[in-house]
Amino acid sequence: MVELRYFSPAPQLRGLISSYYWCSSGLPVLADRLRAELGQVRFVVAGRLRYTYADGRIVDCPDVLVSGPTTSPVITQAFGPFSVFGAGLMPAGWSSLIGVDADELGDQTIDLGGIAGERATAAREAMGNAVSDAMRVDIADRFFLDLLERARPVPLWFTTLTDDWLTATQDPGVDALVEATGMSQRQVERWARRHYGASPKLLARKYRTLQAAVRLGNGDSGSWSDAAGTAFYDQSHFIREFRQFIGMTPTRFLADSAPVSRVSIARRRLLPGMPKLALYS
Repeated sequence: MVELRYFSPAPQLRGLISSYYWCSSGLPVLADRLRAELGQVRFVVAGRLRYTYADGRIVDCPDVLVSGPTTSPVITQAFGPFSVFGAGLMPAGWSSLIGVDADELGDQTIDLGGIAGERATAAREAMGNAVSDAMRVDIADRFFLDLLERARPVPLWFTTLTDDWLTATQDPGVDALVEATGMSQRQVERWARRHYGASPKLLARKYRTLQAAVRLGNGDSGSWSDAAGTAFYDQSHFIREFRQFIGMTPTRFLADSAPVSRVSIARRRLLPGMPKLALYS
C-alpha cells in the first residue's frame, strides 16, 4: 500500500540535492513521524499533506512546498490516495537554490511558489501528467537547474567542511569545527545558522543522535549501548536526546518505528553517490 523509491539528480545538482524520491500510498490516511531532517522540496501530486510540528503547530501543506531544516520530529498525515515527489536539499543546495537563510525557515513550511514563482506549479502539473519515474526525474532536473542559473554564491568550502565534521565521528566537537575553519566562534555560529538552520552545538547533538538512529535502524548495533557508543553520558541522556530528534525512545524505534521513516533508512544507502550527511537525515 506504500511505495518509496529514490533517484539520483543530474550530475550538476549532486552535492546540492541529496536525492529525489517518490512516495505513494493508497491508504485513506498514512500517518508517519519524520525525524529531524534536512530541508526539503515536495511536490504533492495527489492527495493532501499535513504536518504537526513539535510545538503543536498544524500546517496544511501547499501542493508545492519547501520545508526548512528541522530540529525535532514532525508528524505527517497524508490523505490519500496520495503521491509526492520530493527532493532533499543539502545545506549548500538550500543556500544556493532557495536563497533564504536556513534559520529563517527552520522548522517551518511555506509555499515554494513564493520563491520559485509559477515554475513550481508548472513542475507539479507536469509531474502529475508524467507516466514514469524517468519523466518525473527529468522534470525535477530541469526545474532545479533553472533555479541553479539564478543561484546566489555559497561558500562551498564551509559547507563541505561542516558536512564532513558532522559525519566524521560519532560525537562532533564544536571546537574542532572552529579550529578547522580558522574563523571566530561567533562567525562559525552565524554561518552555521545561515546554511544549516541551527547553531553548531545543536547540529552536533542532532547528528550524533541521527547517526545512532541509523545504526539501530540498519541493524548495525544490537543494543542501545552499541548505538550510543561514547557520544552520550549514559542511557538516560541517550533516551532524552533520541526523543528530542527522533520522537520516541530507542526501544520503541526498534519495535514500532514509523513506516516510511524506517524504510527510508534502509533504502537511502542503496542509492549510489548519496552524500553521507543525507544518510542520517
